[in-house]
Amino acid sequence: MRKFTKPYLLAFGSAALLTLASCGGGGGDSGTTGPSAEGVYGGTLTGSASSDFQMLVLENDEFWAMYGTQTSTQFIVAGFLQGSGASNNGSFTSSNVRDFGFNPAVAGTASASYNATAKTISGSVAATAGTVTFAGGPIAGSLYNYNAPAQVSAISGAWSLTALTGEGISLTVSSTGSFSAVSAFGCNFSGTLSPRSSGKNVFNVALTFGASPCLLAGQPASGIAIVYPLSSGRSQLIFAGTNTARTVGTAAFGTR
Repeated sequence: MRKFTKPYLLAFGSAALLTLASCGGGGGDSGTTGPSAEGVYGGTLTGSASSDFQMLVLENDEFWAMYGTQTSTQFIVAGFLQGSGASNNGSFTSSNVRDFGFNPAVAGTASASYNATAKTISGSVAATAGTVTFAGGPIAGSLYNYNAPAQVSAISGAWSLTALTGEGISLTVSSTGSFSAVSAFGCNFSGTLSPRSSGKNVFNVALTFGASPCLLAGQPASGIAIVYPLSSGRSQLIFAGTNTARTVGTAAFGTR
């Protein structure tokens, strides 16, 4: 597994900003023994052009690991890994990692050690292109509380986001969680954001793409999103996901 490396251009193009994979769709590993790795982590990478990562492990051991650069104002997402694994008394493994810094995505494996009390994690991701190691703990400068219920009020309103391709996205979320969006290239899409049923601070997303120039014209997609306050007083929103087949993925980020 090589790619914690650089921004990429996806076949989804402008339409892809919110092409998000459904939670629990990773398949493969399952089962938890002892305290799980569930929670949020942030830290540094070795063997990668990207210096930083933020990793979310859900209650079902599905994970999303963004890689990029942590600046003084926001986390700039360059790509991400997604998959499902198994927690086992401080050891976390996954045999179905996908690196969506490649198109199509590259398969890999992950192995990590975690401390469920201190919320620290370290390990490596390996694929045919090479190996990247990571180590981290609570995200510095973030006031994100994974264990608090997601609040639609935190995400409602207008957002200006940036896709991994660098394209701008204008997103508007209503007080009920419905949203509409348009990309700089003219792809319109709409859907809903709903708090995750686990009661954790994660949103499930359901959306439908509009007509051309959306590359997935008329097709539905689903996935996750998170929003969290920063120590600067601003809030950061991150979307990340894949198509249903887990062959292509994308992410977007922004603050307000």
